Amino acid sequence: MTELRSVAAADRFRVFQENLRVRDQQRAEVQRTQVQNFDTQRRQQELIESDVRLVEQRIQDRRDIIESERALKDQLRDQQRTLDRIANDVGFVRRRDNIEIELNSSRDARELDENLLLRDIAGDRNAAAELRTIDQRNEDLRQALLDREARVVERRIQDRNNAIQQEIALQRSVERIRAESRSAATGAERPRGGIVDVSG
Repeated sequence: MTELRSVAAADRFRVFQENLRVRDQQRAEVQRTQVQNFDTQRRQQELIESDVRLVEQRIQDRRDIIESERALKDQLRDQQRTLDRIANDVGFVRRRDNIEIELNSSRDARELDENLLLRDIAGDRNAAAELRTIDQRNEDLRQALLDREARVVERRIQDRNNAIQQEIALQRSVERIRAESRSAATGAERPRGGIVDVSG
C-alpha cells in the first residue's frame, strides 16, 4: 500500500512537473506571440506613418506646384500688362528710343576714343622705337669717333717715336762722321771697309 502511495505520489509529481513544463512552454509561446504581435504592430504603424508622410509630401508637392504655376501666371500677366502699357505709352517709347540713341552715341564715342588712343599708343611706340634707333646710331657714332681718336693718338705717338728714333740715328751718324773726321785729321788710317752711315 505504501508502495502504491509512493508510486501514485511519484506519478502525481511527474504529472505536476509535466503540467508545469507545458505551462512554461505555453507561457513562453504566449510571450513569443505577444512579442511578434508587438513587432508586427510596430512595423505596421511605421508603414502607416511612412504612407501618411508620403501622402502629406505629395499633397505639399501638389500645393507647391499649383502655387508656383499661379505665381508664374501672375508674373507673366504682370509682365504682359507692363508691356502693353509700355507699348501704348508714346512718351515712354520716345524716352526709351532717346536713351537707346544716347547709349549708341556714347558707345560710338567711346569706341572712337579707344581707336584714337590705340593709334596714339602705336605712334608713341613707333616714336620710341625710332628714338632707340637714333640713340643706338649716336652710340655707334660716338664709339667710332672714340676709336678714330684712339687711332690718331696712336699714330701720333708712333710718328713721334719714329722721329725720335731718326733723330737718335742721325746724331749717331753725325758723331761717327766727326769721329772719322778727327781720326783723319790726326792722320790715322781708316779701317778698311768702314762705311759712314748718314741715314737713319
